Amino acid sequence: MHDYVKPVFFVLMVVLLVPAISGGVMAANRGRMVAAWSILCALLPPLLLLLYFARPLREVEGKYKRCPGCSELLKWHDQVCKYCYAAQVATESTTTLPHRHTS
Repeated sequence: MHDYVKPVFFVLMVVLLVPAISGGVMAANRGRMVAAWSILCALLPPLLLLLYFARPLREVEGKYKRCPGCSELLKWHDQVCKYCYAAQVATESTTTLPHRHTS
């Protein structure tokens, strides 16, 4: 027996792993269950389109935040709510802190 990976297994792993990893990353960015979406996307790759166009379920640090006025989810960097036009409060990660020089 040869000690190498057969091409069929390699292709099968690539076909399963690429959708699983990309589905997991997209699920994490939208506040969804990473493990469940990874398995589903590995078995049914067209679900990646569903996940790509899905709205987030909850706030995700650095990606999505809730408007204090109307409670709609907005992108993290939005300054004004596109639904109620309320000004958004600057969060810690969006404001830049002055650099302290140490001597």
